[in-house]
Amino acid sequence: MSRRARVVLAAPFVLFSVLLVAWFAFTRHVPWKVPPQHQPPASWRTRGPGLTLRSLGVSGFELSDGATTVLLDPTPTRPDPVALITGPIDADPALGAKWCPKADVILVNHTHFDHALDVGAIARRTGALVVGSQNTINLALSRGVAKEKTRVVHSGESFTVGGFTIDVSSSRHTDIVVSQPMSGTIPTDAGAMWFWKYALDETLAYRLTANGTSVWFHPTSTYAPAELAGLTAKTLIVGVTGEKQNRAKVDGLLTESKATRIIPTHFDNFFQPLDRGLALMPGLDLDAVRTLFLEADPSLEWGVLDYDETVTLAPDSP
Repeated sequence: MSRRARVVLAAPFVLFSVLLVAWFAFTRHVPWKVPPQHQPPASWRTRGPGLTLRSLGVSGFELSDGATTVLLDPTPTRPDPVALITGPIDADPALGAKWCPKADVILVNHTHFDHALDVGAIARRTGALVVGSQNTINLALSRGVAKEKTRVVHSGESFTVGGFTIDVSSSRHTDIVVSQPMSGTIPTDAGAMWFWKYALDETLAYRLTANGTSVWFHPTSTYAPAELAGLTAKTLIVGVTGEKQNRAKVDGLLTESKATRIIPTHFDNFFQPLDRGLALMPGLDLDAVRTLFLEADPSLEWGVLDYDETVTLAPDSP
């Protein structure tokens, strides 16, 4: 296919993306305080054995066993809608240093800007290993991360970093007008890029196990049978923005993961800078999502984390 033909085919989606971002530019920021029914149980706030989990916003988290620090989709830099539609975007290293002072490994779900914008700058500063799809690694290399500090992974792989065992599984990005929205290849010599150039290739989920505690990081709102590969985890971090949740999807996720703790993610309006405070994505009914999960299993523990909030995830077995 010629370059001209590719441009013609891509133009409608790029236009749609720009219009979508422009719509968010005029969406009023509505601060949202986590209400009582969504707040984590008191037991999550008790220090003890297991893992600590800190929210970084969007689908970002810091997970630690006390010795090894894992960052999941760390993206503290959140360009506002005007910045997104007026030029290339890049990470704010100072903001990355403030929110993510240390890291041993960074796991990336996929390479859209809201999941991967800060990864290169954080990895270069901390010396962390960057793990993800080929595009994730290409992006990291283009931002000056040393090749030996990167690792391409695929579904079915398992590896260790410090005290963590990490299992990899495939997921799927939500369709936005088209399947695999804003997909393509990120070159290893990429310079400054517009937001749609942070291109999707693969979407990955990770199960992390350390200190007797297992966590599924599944920040997409999609689900397909056998997606969790028969690997169980008491804690399920699950995306709730994008493809609408339904009972079949919830049942599948719970049956495969055997999760008893649910932490929703990707629910906040990432078109607003972090310093504006927590706000829900426009149109998201988080109460309805919580109801779906609790109808499937009334004994579930449910907790929504505010920015920079830290909880303790106790071991899977008493």
